Amino acid sequence: MRDITDRLDAVGNVTKANTKGYSVGSASLACFLLFSAYLDEVEMMTGKEFKVIDIAVPEIFIGGLLGSMTVFVFSAWAISAVGIAAEEVIKEVRRQFKEHPGIRTYEEKPNYKQCVAIVNEAGLRQMIKPGLLAVLSPITVGVTFRIIGYYRGR
Repeated sequence: MRDITDRLDAVGNVTKANTKGYSVGSASLACFLLFSAYLDEVEMMTGKEFKVIDIAVPEIFIGGLLGSMTVFVFSAWAISAVGIAAEEVIKEVRRQFKEHPGIRTYEEKPNYKQCVAIVNEAGLRQMIKPGLLAVLSPITVGVTFRIIGYYRGR
């Protein structure tokens, strides 16, 4: 039995690694295409050819840093959300074991619905902050740079 499950586990791990590779590749391609579309849009709006981004311009450099940091903040908040939801599930499982000792001897069935409800509720509640970050950060950065540009005369 152990040999069979180890082989299945190995196949699952390889499959998971492959799908992660595909998702990273497709996300990279999507980022490239979105940036290319942005450059095309700027060309259409200004009427000038726009093929070079000068990273020495402070606004562009800071915008790149903020964009990069947003990814890490979003990921950290999402990972934290998973940890908080998992902690709530662990508390519920411990409560059920304490109140219903027959679960350990298979005399009683655990309340699966409660754990699923906890995961759903915690997932929705905890993802508010990362969701707001994804929506509000481009708006905040854009408005801030617009104000800075206005005062600098650009």
